Amino acid sequence: MTSTGQRCILLTLLALTGSLFSPLVWAQDPKTTYSTLEAAQADPDFAVQGEYVTPDQAPQKKGIQVVALGKGQFRVVVYTGGLPGAGWDQKLPQIIEEEETEAVADLLESLNVAKTSRTSSTLETPPPTGAVVLFDGQQSTLDKQWKPGAKMTPDGLLQAGATTAENFRDYTLHVEFRNPFMPFARGQARGNSGVYHQGRYETQILDSFGLKGLNNETGGIYTVRDPDQNLCLPPLAWQTYDIDFTAARFDAEGKKLSDARLTVRLNGEVVQRDIPVPDPTRAAPLKETAERGPIYLQDHGNPVQFRNIWLLPRDADLEARRPRIPGYERFHALSKHSTDGGLLLLGELGCINCHAPSETLKANLLPKTAPILTEVGARVRPEWIASFLTDPHGFKPGTTMPDVMAGWNAADRAAAAQALAQFLSTKGALRERNPDAKFVTAGEKLFGSVGCVACHAPADGKNVPVATSVPLGDLAAKYSIPSLTQFLKDPRATRPSARMPSLHLEKDQPEQVAHYLLRQGLDTLTPNVRYKVYEGRWSELPNFDELKPVKEGLCVGFDLTVAGKTDNFGIRFEAFLPDEQRGAYVFGLGSDDGARLYLDGDLVLDTDGIHPVQMQERTARFEEQPWHTIRVDYFEATGDEDLVVMMGKQGAALEYLAPLLLPTAGTAQAKSPTNTPDQRPRFTPDPALVARGRELFTSIGCANCHELKEKDQRLKSTLAAKPFDKLDAQAGCLADSTSGKTPDFALTNGQRRDIELALLTSAETSAPSPQQIIDRTFTAFNCYACHERQGIGGPEASRNELFLSTQPEMGDEGRIPPSLNGVGDKLQDAWLKTVLDKGARNRPYMLTRMPAFGGKNVGHVADALISLDQKHDAHLATFTEPPLRVKSTGRQLVGNGGLGCIKCHTFGDKKSTGIQAISLTGMTSRLRSDWFLRYVFNPQQYRPGTRMPTGFPDGHAVVKDVFHGDPNQQISAIWMYLSDGDKAGLPDGLVAQMIELKPEQEPIIYRNFIEGVSPRAIAVGYPEKVNLAWDANELCLKLIWHDRFLDAALHWTGRGTGNQTPLGDHILTLEPAIPFATLATPDAPWPTASIRSQTGYRFEGYQLDAKGRPVFSYQTPFGSVTDFPEPIRRDAHEGTINRVLTFQPQKSTEPVYFRAAVGSKIEPVADGYLVNDALTMKITGGDKPLLRKSGDQMELLVPIPQQPTTLTQEISW
Repeated sequence: MTSTGQRCILLTLLALTGSLFSPLVWAQDPKTTYSTLEAAQADPDFAVQGEYVTPDQAPQKKGIQVVALGKGQFRVVVYTGGLPGAGWDQKLPQIIEEEETEAVADLLESLNVAKTSRTSSTLETPPPTGAVVLFDGQQSTLDKQWKPGAKMTPDGLLQAGATTAENFRDYTLHVEFRNPFMPFARGQARGNSGVYHQGRYETQILDSFGLKGLNNETGGIYTVRDPDQNLCLPPLAWQTYDIDFTAARFDAEGKKLSDARLTVRLNGEVVQRDIPVPDPTRAAPLKETAERGPIYLQDHGNPVQFRNIWLLPRDADLEARRPRIPGYERFHALSKHSTDGGLLLLGELGCINCHAPSETLKANLLPKTAPILTEVGARVRPEWIASFLTDPHGFKPGTTMPDVMAGWNAADRAAAAQALAQFLSTKGALRERNPDAKFVTAGEKLFGSVGCVACHAPADGKNVPVATSVPLGDLAAKYSIPSLTQFLKDPRATRPSARMPSLHLEKDQPEQVAHYLLRQGLDTLTPNVRYKVYEGRWSELPNFDELKPVKEGLCVGFDLTVAGKTDNFGIRFEAFLPDEQRGAYVFGLGSDDGARLYLDGDLVLDTDGIHPVQMQERTARFEEQPWHTIRVDYFEATGDEDLVVMMGKQGAALEYLAPLLLPTAGTAQAKSPTNTPDQRPRFTPDPALVARGRELFTSIGCANCHELKEKDQRLKSTLAAKPFDKLDAQAGCLADSTSGKTPDFALTNGQRRDIELALLTSAETSAPSPQQIIDRTFTAFNCYACHERQGIGGPEASRNELFLSTQPEMGDEGRIPPSLNGVGDKLQDAWLKTVLDKGARNRPYMLTRMPAFGGKNVGHVADALISLDQKHDAHLATFTEPPLRVKSTGRQLVGNGGLGCIKCHTFGDKKSTGIQAISLTGMTSRLRSDWFLRYVFNPQQYRPGTRMPTGFPDGHAVVKDVFHGDPNQQISAIWMYLSDGDKAGLPDGLVAQMIELKPEQEPIIYRNFIEGVSPRAIAVGYPEKVNLAWDANELCLKLIWHDRFLDAALHWTGRGTGNQTPLGDHILTLEPAIPFATLATPDAPWPTASIRSQTGYRFEGYQLDAKGRPVFSYQTPFGSVTDFPEPIRRDAHEGTINRVLTFQPQKSTEPVYFRAAVGSKIEPVADGYLVNDALTMKITGGDKPLLRKSGDQMELLVPIPQQPTTLTQEISW
């Protein structure tokens, strides 16, 4: 018998074989094929095969599948987290081949598992109203619904090899099937059958219990796609298929328009979601045509049996018009009934905008606000508005916008849509710009990487489920490039409910994505304005006539991107306006930064200066002449840039001036084409319809949902509706057909059913629990598209590959957003709320970005997460050593000589020596110390499968000589060290190309930028292992530290910019500023003003003694000072400082004091003072020291007599 360790070898190569045991397929001996439970009892292996799980309280949950191979041989598959579909974490399972019965028993006992029997959640589901019962165990049904040759067992089960008499198009099919127990059979000879849809497309049936889960196994679409996971139950267990089939579509000439599609639930769980099937299965009875087809249950020679088969006809074309809400489609649409699904729909469809809810029901909803329409004319094309309102669900399938004119005749619908479009078009005006190829390329990369495709379908042909993809519609028909760019910059400005959150698109990124999304379908605009670009730094407009342009040319409108930069430029735009105007017109000019508008050479508007966008208006008159000249001078300093130039008749809405301009006088005006490339008619303004559109907006329900303000007042709806508690759950919006008086949401029967259920139970609804708050919020905001929590959510299988990383070697940890299990325990309360509000970018290697949803929308979930998750099981250790020494130890543990954290983690802007995992310097600002202690001690417990190793295997520290191997003290020291954030000293081994300055024989003086010191830092490293940084601006000994001195690589390579951090340990700030001052009285406050703004203070340099050690000198208004820090070696890594200061007084009207120490705590000790529990100091010279309280600080002052004085400070830390 082999040992347990040998049996548990992970055979990962097994997955490459594509079959269970070997590529061979051989027939099962009929004598060992068992088609009933009673018969199978004769084989002792049947009692052993099956599923096993560890107890709920087990430290690491496991699920085991034992597969019988015949004659006491078994295959054992061990899953971490639980069984497939019941907790398995998707990590590669352990596979143990050809084990004998006794060995299997030993293994199961060692794992402390118990046998379990799972059943499908849809088992014995009765046929719903309208369903066709295909088989119910009755001979009459067999004779009626199946073609001759179909057979039934004596106990009323349908046998394989049956074909329905009726042909079908789209449908939902429920099938219950049972595989025989065939322990000796292998591969496709083991319980093989299949369900052929329309006699063409096969969903496979096979005894694939314990297999990998391939397309030729149960749950697979044969030769097309593997199931998302293998949920096949053991043989002789009844299993279910619930399949939504949509037939292929063909035109009148028989040309195929779209593939057939399959959504497959195996044993109640989705394993194929909305998958296109391009061709019939190879062995299909029927070829692919537009004709309907039968259900065929394949006979492959194995006694697979069926029962409870029914089919519900569907209209897939009608269902495609339904509101598509990803969270509902993924978690509720395929359920039998779902109150939570109904509550989700009530919120997402904005039902409370018309129907007043009770306070309890309101607390259970997350209502989505409709887009704000106050400036919709500047965002959306009016012709799109008209088309969309005419038929919302046909024009943009999947929209949550109801058809408010359902039941109207076609003429009235078209007229109302035109009037509404006319009204809304007056709320702003669109700007245009041509697509740019380089922006399209950059935008394509962004759209496919930063998180857009987690919710939207990719446009590169990758197949993802339509149902769980937020529809985009015809974006080119809706937006212009500038208007879509503005929306992407701040989606919540117009869609405040954040179902479209901000993805932190920076600088040109919003415009790049807009160019990509609108790359096709836009008219090509003719450049119509001449421009000249200038470069310079100005605070007001220069005279461009005196400057030489760096480039010039033609552009479309007033296009600021022609500058080729975003700061410190100016542009002169010039164009001609045909003489089609008479009399007084109103001009508008807005700019960031300054601009001037000229008409026929005369200044009309001036918005000069540096400022955000400021809009001004002024009336000017057009005099009769063939052409009018327009000139706009503009400059941009820094920050955002914008230029808006508008014109309109007095009393009318202003429109953008740019489309009316021509580049030269005397040429015919280049009109826009009458139709877009797909022949959609262009919108023609009709002021006569505006009033009618406004009246419709307030009377047919638009104002109930959409905010539209005129003169800062929101338009109010005149349409009243019943409150929720007065509604008939089967009438109004929920009726099967609308009467023309209520909106039509194009709901499916399932959506209608779930809303009815939510309404019927609303009176019994209580306030939501924390768990309900979390689940409902994560579902509504589609958080589950990226994150998994407690086995729910995470990237869909079809989208998994769309999550990308710059560090592919990190595996899933580097590309899949982290699990939210225990996130309320992991993150600090304030940081959790910040992330929900503003998003985060802490994992630069992970290209998918954490969006900003806004605290108003999702902030409530933070308290729920905290209340459920937070633990208080660990506490930071207490230390007898000063904090600076504990931090030094923490630095050693993080470095190469300790636990080697820097081998994988970055450190601020410093790269790690291996993969570039999340930075260590931000840990303590994000994480709770309690969680950090527990996680570092045992990472696998909190993130099974993580690459992060433990430094404490079996609870014992691998570093034995630090804190006596105490894990809590070691991890606490790391926490204290990292609490300095970006100011923490660099760990050993982090910088590979270091130029370390080593003062071995004599001191090294380094004058450059030092972290924590003014730009005039003078760093000195001594052979005695003492180092300091003297501040020549503040005239003080600013920093002291031990051991290693400095790395000069930052300043001696590349551009040499930035502040260098000391390399050594025990870094202390000794003096914040000059230590000498005059005080009128001993209790007068110490001066805080910088001496740089005062006269009489001057650094006079330094002189070197015989050993090359500097003596610093400076002058004050009340005397001159020399400062000589003498290093004293203590051991191989540390030293002390014997500091000698001489003071030569000048005449002073007030007493002079030396501030020897300042800190939160100073207390006398033997022969000196202890400062902040870290530094000891002995002082000689001067008068008696004075220890005093000053604000929240302690100060140690030494009065200086009016005579030459020498002070000695003995400093040890």
